[in-house]
Amino acid sequence: MATIYFASNRNVLHETSANGRVFGERFNAGGPQIFRVGKAEIAFAGHDPKDDDQWSVGATRLFTETLDSRKADGVKLGSQKLFEELRVALKAADRDVIIFIPGFANTFEDSVRRAAALQEIYSTPAQQVMVVLFSWPSNGRVQPAWDYFSDREDAEASGLAMGRALMRLVEFLTRLREEDHKVVLAARRDGQVPEKSALKQCTRRLHVMAHSMGNWALRHALRKFAELNGGRIARVVDCAFLMAADEDNDALDVPLKLRHLDDLANRIFVYHAANDVALTISDRTKGMPDRLGADGPQNLDQVGERVFAIDCRQVSETALTHGRHQYYRLRDEVIRDVQATLADQPQDGRAWRETLRPGQSWRLPPK
Repeated sequence: MATIYFASNRNVLHETSANGRVFGERFNAGGPQIFRVGKAEIAFAGHDPKDDDQWSVGATRLFTETLDSRKADGVKLGSQKLFEELRVALKAADRDVIIFIPGFANTFEDSVRRAAALQEIYSTPAQQVMVVLFSWPSNGRVQPAWDYFSDREDAEASGLAMGRALMRLVEFLTRLREEDHKVVLAARRDGQVPEKSALKQCTRRLHVMAHSMGNWALRHALRKFAELNGGRIARVVDCAFLMAADEDNDALDVPLKLRHLDDLANRIFVYHAANDVALTISDRTKGMPDRLGADGPQNLDQVGERVFAIDCRQVSETALTHGRHQYYRLRDEVIRDVQATLADQPQDGRAWRETLRPGQSWRLPPK
């Protein structure tokens, strides 16, 4: 059983559900900028956590919004309850947080099962992770073709809600680190030696992972996050994982695209595959050429030294229906690479890497 905390700007169907049916496929009735938060219990009944069909969504509830006279609008956001529970969960174990932004054609139920799977497969004894999902209102359909453009517009319109959610999560984790630091300082001041676990809490990190069209959504979330912070972007994210990105291959060069991700994150990892069938279809049928998730950054010399490109063309093959687009969660070679990054294992020491350009790019060979 896994617990997944989430935020979504989808329209609310039910405050609670026994099977995850709390959201629809449109925007919140108050507008795309409004999001609700909650948690879902996800059961695993099988042997392979990479198989979505072996995960089932159980009890799901939205955290209640209540009146608060101290707020200008009289509303006390449910995110306070989410942060209270996150506080307990993160203090109970040394875990990093990954914000996951799914891609095109995913229902809320699809996305929450995927988040549970990622939480399981990316966690290792060296570094446990907690995945927090942001589910924008993708409608879960790949046909007809106009659903792609509908989802793309919805991902863009979701930028403000995602930017606001990211800002609140960053503020929460910052306060949590400050509280942990005060505990350690107080213990030292009193002549006590803090427990090892207490010291480790101060190193808690935040990561972002976007898949496919989720990278387009991330572009707009980043812009809104900057606006909400007066145009300033603090480096509050450790790793940004751009998986099979349905984004322009110059996105990391252009300020109005993803250039400022370099200001937000310590390291940016672009996983790409030239034989990604899903992105090829996006090019041929939807007029979206030169995808970041196909060939990687257009010019590594033009992006910051924090950017790393990982060529996955030799390890992209999975089931035929996946279109070589789901390797980030299905191929062991890619999973191990992500795990090593999260555990801060030395990059040059990864036996399964064939280095192409030291410090900036490498190819993952099949194993």
